[in-house]
Amino acid sequence: MSLFVIIGHDVANSSAQRQITRAEHLDRIQELHRENRLAIAGPTPIEHGKNDMSGSLIVADFDSMEAAQAWANDEPYLRDGVYSHVDIRPFIQVLPQAES
Repeated sequence: MSLFVIIGHDVANSSAQRQITRAEHLDRIQELHRENRLAIAGPTPIEHGKNDMSGSLIVADFDSMEAAQAWANDEPYLRDGVYSHVDIRPFIQVLPQAES
């Protein structure tokens, strides 16, 4: 398993476009989950209890950095201007220990 963390960084005032694109974004995350490749995913709010987001975090299994980058490049939030950019890094899960 090769985990990668994908951090999407929202542009300012992204809430309206986020809502428009959300279903397509979630469909892609659900596909990773159905394929048993998703470790965790969710938005990063600017402040808990508020609807303004600073971005999103996804940790998922990809064959390579290039595969993770290709997946991120097709992200609807990036295409539609919700994200200004994404950061991708290899990730090693230490805790909790993954089931073998």
